Amino acid sequence: MIGLGSGRSGTASLTSLVDRQPGAICFHEMNPSCAVFSGNPQPQRNAVHEFRALLAGGDRARLSIDYSRPSSVQTYAALQTMGELKLIGDIAYYYLNYIEELFELAPECVAVCMKRDRESTVDSWMQKSAIRRWPSLWLADRFKSWITRTPFYTEYNHWQEHDGSRWRKDPVWDSCFPKFEASSKREAIGLYWDYYYLEADRLQRKYPDRFRIFEVGDLSNAEGQRRILSLLGLAEDRMVVGEEVHLHKSSGSGVD
Repeated sequence: MIGLGSGRSGTASLTSLVDRQPGAICFHEMNPSCAVFSGNPQPQRNAVHEFRALLAGGDRARLSIDYSRPSSVQTYAALQTMGELKLIGDIAYYYLNYIEELFELAPECVAVCMKRDRESTVDSWMQKSAIRRWPSLWLADRFKSWITRTPFYTEYNHWQEHDGSRWRKDPVWDSCFPKFEASSKREAIGLYWDYYYLEADRLQRKYPDRFRIFEVGDLSNAEGQRRILSLLGLAEDRMVVGEEVHLHKSSGSGVD
């Protein structure tokens, strides 16, 4: 399975829901350091090839992950020791432009796309992309910036092209987002949301049995969870639903 969404949209919680199902394991942004939002599908193709091999009984050590991400390392370790593997997936917003190619590559693959309302998503990304410091560190960094005549960064901007003078560049996450012409970062994030769900709507119309958009609220109730798990092919009497799945992660720009 592939999970996706604009980010700040419940994707980490979706990971938690899938991960607790019998015989299932799910990554969240398994290998972002090899990903770009468009133009190179090979990392995503590799992931699907590797997932298919594992489901067929292949060596579970043969999986490409980003070892700098503790969550990927933790899930990879769990994969090595779990019992029978029936479902495996990765969830990340940068899969969007590769869905059609992955569906062609793996006819059994399905995709769950999470959606949160536009204003809340923009607000959440604005908060998430801020660089937060303890007060003492803020003063130290501010002083260092003044002494060295280097920028004092207070935020990232993954959604606009920039030279790094105002916003701090991020060598991993900047490449995982499309870029937009906009008068402000907030406007650019809004344009990103518009772009993302326009394309997601198109994919849902084209692949109604394989690509489905779910509202973040669906994760909060058993009925919504069942609809998601049904798309993944789980039998209703085998579903683990109704438990708290909402996660709030704070490290790494790409997490939910």
